[in-house]
Amino acid sequence: MERLAYLIMSATYRLAIAVSLLLACLLYLPTARTQTALPKDKYLTFSVFNAGTLLPGNGTLGIFTTPVHPGLSVGMEFRYNRDTLKQWFQTATVGVLYHRYVQTAIQLYSETGFRRFIWSGLSAELRLGGGYLHAIPAVDVFEQRANGTYRRQQTIGRAQAMVGGTFGLGYTLRHATVPLRFTIDYHFYLQLPFVRQYVPLLPVTTLHVGVAAPLSIFQ
Repeated sequence: MERLAYLIMSATYRLAIAVSLLLACLLYLPTARTQTALPKDKYLTFSVFNAGTLLPGNGTLGIFTTPVHPGLSVGMEFRYNRDTLKQWFQTATVGVLYHRYVQTAIQLYSETGFRRFIWSGLSAELRLGGGYLHAIPAVDVFEQRANGTYRRQQTIGRAQAMVGGTFGLGYTLRHATVPLRFTIDYHFYLQLPFVRQYVPLLPVTTLHVGVAAPLSIFQ
């Protein structure tokens, strides 16, 4: 357990350094031209994702893990500013994840993010945040009675926390009638406390493919 804790802390430290460098790069990329400010529209987001209980950098190409543990999420994005090149925003997301033999995880979390448009509709972003995770065991849980026999526990799951960050790439159809944004996000978070006596911190990486649409198109 000490070895796992060391690996998690080491990976989190390296990730924090990488996030800081990426944020600095996004903030200070040269601006090609000035554009007209956009209204602070709210966006509806949707994604499907695959999850793995691994530290960042593992799996195929360092981002895709097998076997597949599917999930989906829906959420809202709120803009803090009206800049078309550098955008600060807040998200509110509800997700559900099925991890075979381990758990079904219901997620409710928020992230604060910074998005930088790099070229045309192509953008990169960083987000940090956390929230609530409800873990429902995927297998039966038994407890031992005083007489040595076992009985199955009736449970509706356990309250957990999740904290982590996301690096994302997106492409916005900026000149289309409906300015959809297509996204690929790599999300890493820690679920805690997972099992206090064994694995208190469970590292989870998720690879999302999704789309975001301004709520104004539904009005």
